[in-house]
Amino acid sequence: MTRTHNRRRGMAAVWALVVVTLVSALSVAAAARMATARRQADAYRNRAQAEWLARAGYELAVGRLLAAPDGYTGETATPVAGGEVKVVVRPDPAGKGVYRIECEARFPAADREVVSRFDRVVQRTDGPDGVRVTPVRARSTGG
Repeated sequence: MTRTHNRRRGMAAVWALVVVTLVSALSVAAAARMATARRQADAYRNRAQAEWLARAGYELAVGRLLAAPDGYTGETATPVAGGEVKVVVRPDPAGKGVYRIECEARFPAADREVVSRFDRVVQRTDGPDGVRVTPVRARSTGG
């Protein structure tokens, strides 16, 4: 009986080791999967934030063109903490009062991979209803 008892104890120890190893492997796999999901969610959030920053840069440029277009060539702004948008405004030779607005946004600003671009050609008109800025043609790209 001692021999059978020792053999059972040995088998129980082996099975316990197998179960602990299996549970540990599953735990490591689950943790790795959660970390990957977290990185993907962060990347998605950063891309979305960069896109909205680029659009905010466009709105900023339109506001400046409405107020006083003379001499405005763009700027670099940080509308939100950690983000950066570079706005470039050039007069377009296509017509009087036509401007090309190019916006490049990064979020976070230190990350060189998360970039969104928003380009638009607009026309500023001064009429009886006031000053207006209307899009002529649009092109938007994300990166």
